[in-house]
Amino acid sequence: MSMVIKDNTAEMLEERGWWNRAARRWLDVLDNTDDDIVRETIVRRRGHCLDMAGQVAPEQRRRENRKKYKQQNRYNEGY
Repeated sequence: MSMVIKDNTAEMLEERGWWNRAARRWLDVLDNTDDDIVRETIVRRRGHCLDMAGQVAPEQRRRENRKKYKQQNRYNEGY
């Protein structure tokens, strides 16, 4: 049986590819949970984030984040 754990902040961080930040957020969610089954599910999800963070080279992360930042700025400025 697989449980679906929802945390909007952690999921948003995952969507943006900010895996280390997402893993940290899942740790906060874990701290606020008492159910052992839910905790195990969160641990697996956090582990996935850490695995993904290890697959992206730091210079590639910077490049991708800079590109997204510029795109967001153009969007906010009405381009």
